[in-house]
Amino acid sequence: MKHSSRSAPTTAPLPDQAGSAEPQSSASAAAASAERWTVDGIEETPQGRVARIELPDGKTRDIPLAELPEGLQEGDLLAVEHHPDGLKVTILPEETSAARQQAQSRLDALNAAGATSPDKEITL
Repeated sequence: MKHSSRSAPTTAPLPDQAGSAEPQSSASAAAASAERWTVDGIEETPQGRVARIELPDGKTRDIPLAELPEGLQEGDLLAVEHHPDGLKVTILPEETSAARQQAQSRLDALNAAGATSPDKEITL
């Protein structure tokens, strides 16, 4: 992986699209056609720090943290674009925040609905 970014970079068209597309200037525009990955966790391994990434098909893959955008955190959503010279990975802070809020809302709703039994077991 050669490309990584934390913010909304300007992205040039892919080589096979040269002349047929305008550069994209926002993370959401660039991310619209990108694959979505989720950072499931960050771990120390004998080979160094890795991010455990959940792919769209539900499988996980470990990627060295040094190959991903700086500041990556567990739970971040990523836009991943495939380019001839490698992958371009962009953290999607707005989508990550929205996903965290949605998860918290679901948890709050479960707690409010009494999803736990008297013995403190969760009923799903």
